[in-house]
Amino acid sequence: MQATDSEAIDGWQRCFIALAPDVETRDALRAIPVSANARRVPYEQLHLTVTFIGALTVEQGGALAEALAEHSAPLTPTEVTRIEHWPSAAHPRLTVATLAMTDEFVKLDWQVRSLMIEHGLPVDARAFRPHITLARFGRDAGAAEQAAHTPPNLLARFESLILYSSTLARHGARYRALATTSLR
Repeated sequence: MQATDSEAIDGWQRCFIALAPDVETRDALRAIPVSANARRVPYEQLHLTVTFIGALTVEQGGALAEALAEHSAPLTPTEVTRIEHWPSAAHPRLTVATLAMTDEFVKLDWQVRSLMIEHGLPVDARAFRPHITLARFGRDAGAAEQAAHTPPNLLARFESLILYSSTLARHGARYRALATTSLR
């Protein structure tokens, strides 16, 4: 893993670990309608966040990436249980596809949290809620136009576990993969 000069000085900012869906899952998620007053997450940025980290030095990121690669395992396809608006349809910030909390997700969450502790990194205090954000609402967007619903027989498949950095931009955050581990 090679760092640029600015990365070596500044480290990596706004880092998180996520699962990347495969192409078929991305296509199925892209086909789900969202409210016209929401901004859809770009196709290539669809992901399931496992944990937020914050800032990392390049050395910490490299060590964490190696540990993730050593402990990764394939995941069985997981049912998408609902399309919801968080925190509510009346005052939405996100439209999300929620996934069933499987034993594999519980194990993955435990493994990632354990690796974070082993590497002296902060552990996200929030409970893991498997979901993929489909769209974001602006602060003044108003109520969601699409109702929450259960999608018909949608299974999510994940092809890789990725250590990302996030950069805030005018039209939303942009993600950059720092390290990728295949789950195949």
